[in-house]
Amino acid sequence: MKRILTTLSLVLTATAVMAMSTSKIRTHARFLTDRMAYELDLSPMQYDDCYEVNFDFIYMSARIMDDVVFGYTDAIDRYYTYLDMRNEDMRYILTLRQYTKFMASQYFYSPIYSTGRNWALRVYTIYSNRSFFYFDAPTIYKTYKGGHSRQHYHNGFYSSRYTTGDRFQGNFRITGSQTFSNQRRNDFGTNLKQRNTTTYNNYRNPNSDNRTQDVRYRDNSGNTQSPQINNRTVTSGRGSGTRQTNPNTSAPTGTTRQSSSTPANGSTRGGRR
Repeated sequence: MKRILTTLSLVLTATAVMAMSTSKIRTHARFLTDRMAYELDLSPMQYDDCYEVNFDFIYMSARIMDDVVFGYTDAIDRYYTYLDMRNEDMRYILTLRQYTKFMASQYFYSPIYSTGRNWALRVYTIYSNRSFFYFDAPTIYKTYKGGHSRQHYHNGFYSSRYTTGDRFQGNFRITGSQTFSNQRRNDFGTNLKQRNTTTYNNYRNPNSDNRTQDVRYRDNSGNTQSPQINNRTVTSGRGSGTRQTNPNTSAPTGTTRQSSSTPANGSTRGGRR
């Protein structure tokens, strides 16, 4: 009976990953990028580009995450390949100051971790109110579907979009680094398995044009780039950048950081899961 229940649990987990819609991936990518904009003080251009990079990373990672959390080393290695490409694209976009802070925040630099047979974004352990956003959605929130990913730009679409003089030049890769084993253990534990076949699972993320219906709040982040991001004229048919106010909502959990304990997932700030 225990074996049957374990098998059923694995099937349900795999089904949940396979069924992750593009709309759900957009929501995760937007939340992660929103907190990056809040903490790193992103410009409007950086905000949109970081959203695209996060979208591509989560989209590709979601296809293999059931194998990653199960402990298959080939899937884990592929995941870190995706993560290194994502962090390289971020290096093109962010300034030296921003990228240094980005690397120091585990929930930005290595955003995914596993809990048992499930996986999640670390940023949710820091900001637990998932319905609150500091900024309006990126201008390409609904329309972007991976056109700037490494699948189309082998050397990186963002490599020549920003000034190269103020760019982090140190090692940012996790794969092959001296800390790789510790990082893998911190992200996915020590339960490693070798697959009997070299065939990779290739899970599909069904496309969905449903837009997440997020409640809009007044921005009170104090981010100096906030007016530039929120007051842009959006011409893609998704309305203006004017933020709606809900006077009946309570203060966002993201504005007050919890510091009573350190999460087990390796992030440097405290918070509730």
